[in-house]
Amino acid sequence: MPNWCMNTVTITGDADKVAAIEAAANNDSLLEHLAPIGDWNYGTAVETWGTKWDIQGPDVWIDDDGVMTINFDSAWGPPTEAYEKYTEKNPDMSIKASYYESGMCFIGWYDSSEELDESFEVDFGDEDWRDDIPQDLIDDWGLDDEYENWKEWQDDEDDD
Repeated sequence: MPNWCMNTVTITGDADKVAAIEAAANNDSLLEHLAPIGDWNYGTAVETWGTKWDIQGPDVWIDDDGVMTINFDSAWGPPTEAYEKYTEKNPDMSIKASYYESGMCFIGWYDSSEELDESFEVDFGDEDWRDDIPQDLIDDWGLDDEYENWKEWQDDEDDD
């Protein structure tokens, strides 16, 4: 059983391509659509997508400007390799993503237009844990609240 990485992805570009991506996401086959691998193989999936399975539990919507947002879970880490492969073949499309994996303690973001793919360690045991993490990511994923919950859990553990 994997740890689940939470993802929020925004996709912009050609309306027909956005519609095709929406259909794939709603069919739990987003990654196979973005970077097809055919018959599933663990090594191929990890190399091509950056995660071993296609997405789980998508929540998809398109706003009035045609911008699609998808929230979903992926196994162990974000599927940034799939985003990169798709946008290399489709330069008229843009993918921005942020992700948080609390079990393995990392957070990050991806932006195909900026050629940005960064992740940061989240170590609540270090009182300076915020110093290297961009504030936008801390806010987007509610890390201040998670930190307060972690401190309470630590206090409860110390009381036992």
